[in-house]
This record gives sequence, structure tokens and C-alpha cells, in this order.
Amino acid sequence: MNKGDLCNIIRKCYPKAFGIRKMLQRLKIKRLNNQLLSKDIIKKCEEDESFKKSIVDKYLNKERSRSLKPITDEMETMIKNVSHYRDIEDKDSLRTDMIFHRLAYGFLPSEYASFKLEEKTKEEIAEFVSDIDTFKFGYSVNDITELQYIVNKADSYKQFTKYFKRDVLIFDKHTKWDDFKSFVEKHRIFIKKKINSAQGNNIELIKVDEIENIEEYFNKNKNISKFLLEELVIQSEEMAKFNSSSVNTIRCMTMVMKDGSIEVPYCFMRTGRNGSFVDNGGAGGIIIGVDEKTGIINTDGFDEYKNVYTEHPDTKVKFKGSQIPKWNDMLELCKSIAKEVNDIGFLSWDMSYTAKGWVVIEVNGIGQLIGPQIVMQRGIKSEIDELIKRMKLVI
Repeated sequence: MNKGDLCNIIRKCYPKAFGIRKMLQRLKIKRLNNQLLSKDIIKKCEEDESFKKSIVDKYLNKERSRSLKPITDEMETMIKNVSHYRDIEDKDSLRTDMIFHRLAYGFLPSEYASFKLEEKTKEEIAEFVSDIDTFKFGYSVNDITELQYIVNKADSYKQFTKYFKRDVLIFDKHTKWDDFKSFVEKHRIFIKKKINSAQGNNIELIKVDEIENIEEYFNKNKNISKFLLEELVIQSEEMAKFNSSSVNTIRCMTMVMKDGSIEVPYCFMRTGRNGSFVDNGGAGGIIIGVDEKTGIINTDGFDEYKNVYTEHPDTKVKFKGSQIPKWNDMLELCKSIAKEVNDIGFLSWDMSYTAKGWVVIEVNGIGQLIGPQIVMQRGIKSEIDELIKRMKLVI
């Protein structure tokens, strides 16, 4: 069991009595704020490049550099894959600026690249919602204990089973051989998903006929971790036209207002590349903006390496103007499910359109706000601040 799993288990035990849960949520937000540089240091860094470099070097060379390793790894991926960055001669200054934007404002290197922060003024940068901003928002409107039942994909599936509309088996050390055998006999190809996976990571397409000894596979894998085994989703022709190898999904963000009404301020579509079975931007997919009122695609496509596409690069299907089928049905479904969830104000639903209608692929407790800002090519900080004023806070 890793540290994250242990934290999730502990958070499920937080009591509401005496305001303990609220106090712990405020502490969580305070810790997020403490990850950032003070305003005085930020101001001095913005005025003095050499001072900025010294601050970044200080953080990279001290013990905190261990927590920055995922950030520096992502940074190197961006520098390697973004064509504009490959042409920059002074990559050390670029690296310093990327890390500074993480330390000062909470931006991931992928956000730095996608939002083109190197080209933005201080005022423009302030309008973008960063990774840390997103988590602060999420912990302001989502109860920290109830959130764990969304984060854990097994718990999430149990909560929303009827909206998945497909067979799912929770696969761990308690799974019986007969249940597993029945599942694989029925589903010769299925999805294996780690219960705490995100951004397309730890997701496998399993073909039973390629497994030499299925009972040996069962005994070995059930003791490794906890997984969901899911029946393969067959998307509709209208959605498959973008890319048939991946299940192309709609990310629908629901927010609960103080009066109990549900609003959907942002939606976008994700489609994979030819041969890939996942559509996540972090896994090489393309994201495209969708008008949340009409379901009409209204932007070009973007990947996380700053590439822009007017059409799908493999299938040549044009993005702008395409209509997502049965759009109102999806909106109403997401809104109605969101009303069933207690003390959670912000959810992101990954939805697929199939012969069975719209189905839930998965639910995200604090869905990243990088997507809307990429497709709209602008920051939404002011809009989120206005939404927060009308939402029920849990802190």
C-alpha cells in the first residue's frame, strides 16, 4: 500500500463532529498554499532574473527536490516534445522559468506549455487556473471524506453502477476464481484499470486469447493490487468516426450551486490517436472544445505538446461544426447523477455515447481545469471565482 492509498483510507474516517472534517480541509488548503513562494519573493523574482534562478536552484538542490522530481521529469518531456522548445538555445532559462511558475503559481510544466505562459504578461498569467488552484477549489467545495469514495474507482463504480451499463468486476485478493472465470469467458477482450489510475495511466487492454495460462494469470495478478475489470465499451458510429481504436469521450463538468441547481460551465471532447485505445491528453490524445449548451464542437483540437489540429490527423474528420449526438440527454444525465452525490460540489464526468445511450466511463472528484483553458486558449480564473461565490462551500 502506497502513501496515497493510506491517506485515502484515513480520510474516509474523518468525523464531521465538532467541525473536525472542516478543520482538516482548511489544513489541506493551507498546505497547498504553503507549497507556493511568498508574494514578496515572487515579486523580487519577477524583477530580477538572477534572483529567480537562485531561488529555483535552491529548491532543486535541497531536500524538497525529491517532491519536485515528477515536475522536473514532466518538464524534460515538454522540452523534448514541444517543437518550439526544441529550437530554443537557452534551455536553462526555460527550465528555470518552468520551475519558477510551479513554485510561484502552481502550474505544471504541461500547463506552462499548453497555456503558452512564456508568452504571457503577469496579468494574463494571473487569469489562468493552475494545478494547485484546481485542488484548492476542489477542496473548498468537495467534502474531503466523501471525495475518497469518488477517487477510489471501485467505490465510485459501486456508487454509480447503473450508469456504467456494462459488466465490471472488482479484482483483488478477495476475488473468487469462479467469478473471474465467468467474466473472462464472457468478455474475451476487456479493460484492466487500477483503482487509483488517472490520465490514462495504469490502464491495459487485455486479450484473453493471448494469455497462455488464465488461472496462473488470475493467481498472480489478484495479489498485486486492486483493479477494475471492465467490459469493453462499444461507442456509436457518430463518435467512432473521430478515431475508432479509442473510446472517444466527453468530459462534462458539473457544479452544484447554493440553491441546489446544477450548472455545466465547461465541456470538451477527447479523442485518441490511431492505434491507441485511450483518449487522454496525458496519453497523447487530442482535446477539442464543445459548446456546453448545444453540443457542437467549436474549437480546433489541441494536444499537450502545443500542436493544433483543424481535423483529426489520422482520420481527417474536421472538428469544428461537428455535432455530438443526443447532447441534451448527456447534460441531463450528468446533472441528475450529480444531485445524488452528497457534499460534493464539483465533479467531472467522462461520458461515452453507445447503442445503450450515454454511459459513464468514470467519475473524477477533482477534474483538472487544464482542458477548458487549452481549448479556449484563455484563462478562466475570474469565472471560477464567480462560480465559487454561488456554490456551497464545505470549509
